[in-house]
Amino acid sequence: MAAQPKEYFDIETAAKKDSYLIDTETLAPEVLASKFKKFSGVEKVFYLTMVVAALVLAVGLLYVKTKTLEVQGNTMDLRTKISQETTRKSEYDQQILDLTSGNRVLDAANKASLKANPSNVLKATK
Repeated sequence: MAAQPKEYFDIETAAKKDSYLIDTETLAPEVLASKFKKFSGVEKVFYLTMVVAALVLAVGLLYVKTKTLEVQGNTMDLRTKISQETTRKSEYDQQILDLTSGNRVLDAANKASLKANPSNVLKATK
């Protein structure tokens, strides 16, 4: 004797025969509702807790992902500002070197008719 294929019912037939072998093409909210009513209190609490936990995890993951993207954006802004300040500092350093170079100081002194007297220059010693 050959094995008989499983029999699939539509929603109305399944509800009448108390069967849950329903065609995958149909939706069965009333069948799921009647199945849920047959659960014990502990089973209902367990499944509802699992659903709530899944929702909390999903919301938590979205929150963490959003905060991660926000921190990455802030980091990029700070890196840009640091780069700009570093460039500005190097420009100021170059200007200071240009202004304090020995030739420039001597030229300014000569224009003001000042004479260089190397004998009164103090050398720093340790």
